[in-house]
Amino acid sequence: MKDDQVPPDMLDTIITGDCLEVMKRLPDGCVDAVITDPPFGAGRGFANDSIDAFPGLCLRFAEACDILGPPNILVEVGKGDSSMRSALDLVYDFRWSIVLNYTNSMRQGAVGYHNCGLMLWYARGGKCCNRYMDRIDSPMENTLGKFRHPSPKSLRHYGQVVEMFSHTGDVILDPFAGSGTTCVAAKRLGRHYIGIEIDPGYAQTARNRLRDTEKPLFQEKP
Repeated sequence: MKDDQVPPDMLDTIITGDCLEVMKRLPDGCVDAVITDPPFGAGRGFANDSIDAFPGLCLRFAEACDILGPPNILVEVGKGDSSMRSALDLVYDFRWSIVLNYTNSMRQGAVGYHNCGLMLWYARGGKCCNRYMDRIDSPMENTLGKFRHPSPKSLRHYGQVVEMFSHTGDVILDPFAGSGTTCVAAKRLGRHYIGIEIDPGYAQTARNRLRDTEKPLFQEKP
């Protein structure tokens, strides 16, 4: 929709760098949706994942989104998170929560076992483009034979979210691209993408996945 506003060297690519700096180079209003999985502030060793620094990161990320002005923001958060929610509440309207359910997972959590992630939908004039359920089911897959990343996301989960909150040809931004799942989903669904990843190794992993991506994500509508 707005791909002609994006600098050619930034469209349909993975950019290595700090998203808070790279986002300043994007023209206001050129992104149709931000769909991302930032660090949760759990101190797991990712860049920008320091527990003490995480609240500040959330505020700066919200400010960058406020300036860029995408209609929809979808952010996966830790279920006990308050920092990201508080930051986004300052600049956007909270609309809904989406459960990313792993059908074959039994990981330990605060109340026993858990098998789902939580994604928050914030909007500024944005809508759900393709209606679906607010719980998306997907099995957890072992990606070690394909690529290495400590926290890979489900292509089914993120593909469904991309389809729900964008149209063909729209521009999807993932400021914390990681192994590139959001961008792979966008490419397979006929969207443009901009991925930003601060770790050079993970950025290259994302590029490799995108290079090998051709088939449509959904052979038939789920």
